Amino acid sequence: MTTIFKMIDRIVQAMFFLGVISGISMTFIVFASTLMRYVFNSPVHFSNELAGLLFFSITFLTIPHVLNINRHINIDMLVRNLPRRANGVTKLFAESVMVIFCIVFIYESWSFVDFSRAIDAQSDISGILLWPWMLLMPICFFMCILVKIKHAFVPPSNQHDDDVVTEAI
Repeated sequence: MTTIFKMIDRIVQAMFFLGVISGISMTFIVFASTLMRYVFNSPVHFSNELAGLLFFSITFLTIPHVLNINRHINIDMLVRNLPRRANGVTKLFAESVMVIFCIVFIYESWSFVDFSRAIDAQSDISGILLWPWMLLMPICFFMCILVKIKHAFVPPSNQHDDDVVTEAI
């Protein structure tokens, strides 16, 4: 079981790094496009489309890792003040809502991906195929479900901000 959990950790971390690379690429493309447009008067026409797709990939590729390391946004003002037993019930409810949301999101986004593939959807200016980018949605939320299953067996550690800084370095 621990090998499977380690594999999940590695996959979501690799997805996170791909998201980071997407962010760096997006920044470079926007900078290069701006430079080409205003300095050389020769705009890169596809840069806005590609930057949008890269931003999309940043968003979805980073979600599973952030969920895995328990650094997502929590609204816990009420839960902190509940008795221990009620706290466990609310946590179970929140986890269930998250998994149900992921399942519905996967179902709906898969239909979207399948339709885009069927009509061979492409971006307007550069003709980039869109369905491979859209495939990130169900894949990433499937990984979120796997992360939640992993957390049912091995709860995520509650790290302090100092630990996060150390991890980043």
